[in-house]
Amino acid sequence: MTEMGAQYFITIANCVVNLPLAFVAVTGNALFLYGVWKTPSLRSPSNLLLCGLASTDLSVGLIAQPVFITEVLVGLYSRSENLTLAFTKTHQMIARSLCGVSLLMIGGISVDRFIAIVKPLHYPSTVTSTRVTRFVVASWALSVLAQSAEFWGPRVAFAVSSLYILTCLSSSITCHTAMYKIVRRHRLQIHTHVQAINDGNTRTQMARLGRSAFNTFVVFIVLLICYFPYLAVYIVHFTGKAGDLKLWIQLSVTVVFLNSALNPFLYCWRIREIRVATLRTFRRLVSRE
Repeated sequence: MTEMGAQYFITIANCVVNLPLAFVAVTGNALFLYGVWKTPSLRSPSNLLLCGLASTDLSVGLIAQPVFITEVLVGLYSRSENLTLAFTKTHQMIARSLCGVSLLMIGGISVDRFIAIVKPLHYPSTVTSTRVTRFVVASWALSVLAQSAEFWGPRVAFAVSSLYILTCLSSSITCHTAMYKIVRRHRLQIHTHVQAINDGNTRTQMARLGRSAFNTFVVFIVLLICYFPYLAVYIVHFTGKAGDLKLWIQLSVTVVFLNSALNPFLYCWRIREIRVATLRTFRRLVSRE
């Protein structure tokens, strides 16, 4: 098989892989959202943030991946450069906007868990459903606004994207590092019997918050793993230190999309209440049929 033939085969295979990934992203996130909506006890500010992330992942499978597949196929078979360019720009705007929202959601979830651990008594009055809803709406608006930098040229777009990504990731890393230190210090205090006699309730609460923080950390790490290949290829592509990276960009985009399909399984794996609600919803839908 020639090099051109191999690239063609990999490109088509990449499109085929995106089909089940899109289906899983749509189905999994839709089940999660419906399960939370049908379970009043799960409508907490923390879960609303997860719903914000799930709605983004749902949009990835419903919009971004079909547009991506269409863009790749048009690039392969269409002779119109304008049509190919139009689909490329459309896909880039949609996919990058959704990824931007995901990064902000991850940052918001990290800050939410940080406040819950640092100021547990003030958490209910600080993190409310109204404020979370405003944050989700603002995240969508800010992400779309950041992508408008594309109209100012590639250098401006690269600078804005870099600042945007660094801000989101650094805030998440800072929160997780601080949470780890707080939980670790508290465990050491319990181990050395420094805590007061009524330590039982505090220990239980801190253990619950520690598990919640770790669950958030797992979601964050998986996102980093899925986003890293694209970020690396994007930086190399922008610096111009490599040749044609079109195929590598397409493959790395698929890995980014993989994150949207994995997240619902992470929620169900790490959070028992969500797992129960999602499975209950799935059984109800199946039994109706």
